[in-house]
Amino acid sequence: MIKTFLISTLIFTFTLFFTVKGQYYDYNNLPPKSIPANIAETPSELPNELPNELPNELPSGLPLETPKYAVSALMVVKGYEWGPAVPKVIVEFNDIVSEFNRDTFTVKTADTDRVILDVYNSDANGNRQALATQYLTFELQCKCMYIPFMDMYVGEANPFNFDSEKFINTWATSFELVLDLVDGKTFKIGNTEISQWTPFQFDLAGHYIIPETAEWEKDTFSLNGMTLQRAAFTPKGAKTDNGKNPLIIWLHGAGEGGVDIDIALLGNEVVALADESIQKYFKTDGLTGAYVLAVQNPTMWMDKGDGTYNDDANGVRQRSKYDSILFPAIENYVSNNPDIDTSRIYLGGCSNGGYMTMNLMFEHGDYFTAFYPICEAYMNRNISEDMIDQVKDYNIWFVQSEDDTTVDPTQTTIPTFYRLLNAGAHNTHFTLYDKVVGSDDPNAVYMGHYSWVYAFNDQVNKEFDNTSAFSDYPNITIEGGKITSQNNYVTNANCNVEGNMWAWLSAQVKKN
Repeated sequence: MIKTFLISTLIFTFTLFFTVKGQYYDYNNLPPKSIPANIAETPSELPNELPNELPNELPSGLPLETPKYAVSALMVVKGYEWGPAVPKVIVEFNDIVSEFNRDTFTVKTADTDRVILDVYNSDANGNRQALATQYLTFELQCKCMYIPFMDMYVGEANPFNFDSEKFINTWATSFELVLDLVDGKTFKIGNTEISQWTPFQFDLAGHYIIPETAEWEKDTFSLNGMTLQRAAFTPKGAKTDNGKNPLIIWLHGAGEGGVDIDIALLGNEVVALADESIQKYFKTDGLTGAYVLAVQNPTMWMDKGDGTYNDDANGVRQRSKYDSILFPAIENYVSNNPDIDTSRIYLGGCSNGGYMTMNLMFEHGDYFTAFYPICEAYMNRNISEDMIDQVKDYNIWFVQSEDDTTVDPTQTTIPTFYRLLNAGAHNTHFTLYDKVVGSDDPNAVYMGHYSWVYAFNDQVNKEFDNTSAFSDYPNITIEGGKITSQNNYVTNANCNVEGNMWAWLSAQVKKN
């Protein structure tokens, strides 16, 4: 009787629990190597932790079943109009997974309940597989949420944190996944049916892949004691098509500075420049598309040298500490890529990058073919009449929203546009919105500063009638660089002439 009792107790104990570093864990959810940090070690190391306490077989002679559990996880990061988000999570188990559906699990990331759109067996990178594998990929809804006290929409599931001291985005230092089993649901790991499950927790910070940026070539350029990050997209077949291909250059906003170029590519959805929706405009005459070059600085383009903004200048040029390195970095890339058509180099950027677009236009304008500054921050009061006269014959397309409270269009784009027309500009265009509405999440109304959303969504398709704008110049008042008159022609209500920015840009060719 005593012997039978001991054997029964032994079977019960070894079947349900075993001890790791003095703690008890359900064998169906034994913690993997990497989570949590205070628990050790891979299953292969467990015999070393418990050398003599766990037998290899039950007293009956039957082998002891290997515990079944989740091992690790990985997030897939993608760029959206509001910034980056996590549309997929890949969870690895220690055996093949089967008999599950979309309603079997719940998923949280960074304390946010996620809507599961689909779940399927995949490979380690989230590619769907026909047969059962040890990986489950969860496709998750990505959308915006409204923050009442800020009166703004922000993207949920954002793996970035905003550094309020440096005013730049960084990767989140913690981004926890919680995978749980819905009450009453079951699934299988190997041949074991799982009906009881301790939530699998895994910190996804640092565990990610970005398929959209994987095909971009990344390097650095150093000069004068400074280093810039670069990322370049090459259209497939560009080097073997019927001719040289154009180049689109993008300069990021202030929040995307730093030393990780993926921050710049995802923060403003720059990856959209490599998408067919924009590339199609550059696939003419047998060409396969446009090269794209994104350049990132460690701080911000408007850094005057001491880490502060140069927009406090009054009546003089807004100089940047990066004046001496950015143009050489662009020249270097072009010279190393002989397939680039130097008569079709297009420069643009948003906010800080819009400022730097204007700055390069004033300093090296003849090198470029056309410019597309978006919510640009070069104060009109710092643009002299000589500077206006210098660039009036350049090809320029401005984009901004009237409700931009970050960069006031009445102190930048609007008066500068009027002045260019008055100086005789014949190929200057301007699209002015009343607000910024998304399409990734149609319910979202973004901050007015986000006018780059329209550019990356290929929705810059209205402009002003320049003849009417020019005729309105005598009626406007500009004081201290700011347009102060009311009832001007250049308002969103009058921005209704058909015209697409990308189609226009692709048609611009410089006479060398």
